[in-house]
Amino acid sequence: MLLAIVSIFFAGLFLVILILLHSLKRELDPAWRMISEYEIGRFGWMMRLAFFCWGASLLTLLVALWPSLGSVSGTLARGWLILIVAALFGAGIFKTDPITEITNSLVNTLHSICGAVVILTFPIAASLCVHSLLQNAAWLPAQAQLIGVTVLVWLGMLAMFASIIISRAIDPSAGRAGPKVYQGWPNRFLVVAYTVWLITIAGNMLRF
Repeated sequence: MLLAIVSIFFAGLFLVILILLHSLKRELDPAWRMISEYEIGRFGWMMRLAFFCWGASLLTLLVALWPSLGSVSGTLARGWLILIVAALFGAGIFKTDPITEITNSLVNTLHSICGAVVILTFPIAASLCVHSLLQNAAWLPAQAQLIGVTVLVWLGMLAMFASIIISRAIDPSAGRAGPKVYQGWPNRFLVVAYTVWLITIAGNMLRF
């Protein structure tokens, strides 16, 4: 129970910091700027702290869930979530460059790899985790919630990539990233959806 509470605390702190940065760094247009860019310049330390909080939330939740993830899907979820935890900490360690930067630094490349691991694979790991948990009768009362937040996670990822595809379809000159590629708000929806999944799983652990 304590680990679940700690997980919820860190997840909530991640969201609070993200909201604060939205107000503190108004020079970054949320319509097309990614949350990682809050690491650049003033208050950059806050975004790094936010990534560490997100990683700590997932790590404590994983430790709490570990005994419940005993099936094949659960074993896969364990390994996958460990990788995502490492990627979240990596996102905080390796600072991103502006998405408009053409020449990427090594540090930015490492950040991008970490970000890709989180964005692209979290829905898969979440699905494996929920599939394993629902094989345990103790988790069946929360089945609707678990499936619901897992669907939300997938919608978050799909919304982000749909925004990129649609933006480029509307304006082929939009390029890889920039003011005409409206991925900013979908990116924020994605991270909130992923965090809501963490909070929901941890919240249900408080029943035990």
